[in-house]
Amino acid sequence: MPNKILWAWERPEDLRFIDPKEIGVAFLAQTVFLEKESVLPKPRRQPLEVATGTYMIAVTRVETAKGTFVRPTFDTEMRQKLVTQIKSTLELPEVKAIQIDFDATVSERAFYRSMMKDLRAQMPEGITLTMTALASWCASDTWLADMPVAEAVPMVFQMGADSEKIKNYLKNGNDWAEPLCRGSQGISLEEGRFEGMRSDRRAYFFKNTPWRPDDLRAILSSR
Repeated sequence: MPNKILWAWERPEDLRFIDPKEIGVAFLAQTVFLEKESVLPKPRRQPLEVATGTYMIAVTRVETAKGTFVRPTFDTEMRQKLVTQIKSTLELPEVKAIQIDFDATVSERAFYRSMMKDLRAQMPEGITLTMTALASWCASDTWLADMPVAEAVPMVFQMGADSEKIKNYLKNGNDWAEPLCRGSQGISLEEGRFEGMRSDRRAYFFKNTPWRPDDLRAILSSR
């Protein structure tokens, strides 16, 4: 897996300008909505073009209905359906890894953990499983400890109410409390790095607008 990865979200992207030897692509392959007993996939609709040989990570975004009468059942059948749906992204061209993006609430964590363990057990050898992580999960939480993933990517951007707390945490020289978060980090091109962010870790880059060739200067100079 390259040390620099671009997140390609739900929008048209032409990334043929990147060097596959230096930069990989984590693309939104689908969003899966959990509602009552239903697992409702919405596949990517926007075109994505990459250079031959690009390291491709298929991202599945998981969202849950929040209303009292539409809350997911989170039962075994739902877990199995979700695992099957996520595994289907391995059929997409050149996919070498899977990433799950799920901002699970406290009440959803047990389901998330069980689903990830089932998914890892059913994935082929040689396919890497990763996840995104809220920065607060990495700094002061312990629930990720037994997640069967190669890395949990702390998203150090758009942190909302936790922003100043996390920035001070890093500025004071602290590393992430959760070891799974110490191999990589998510960086917004708009917000940049914050003081205290480590320079020796895989960087996933986020951008609110389509990637352009002139963005490479900032990405390749990132240490």
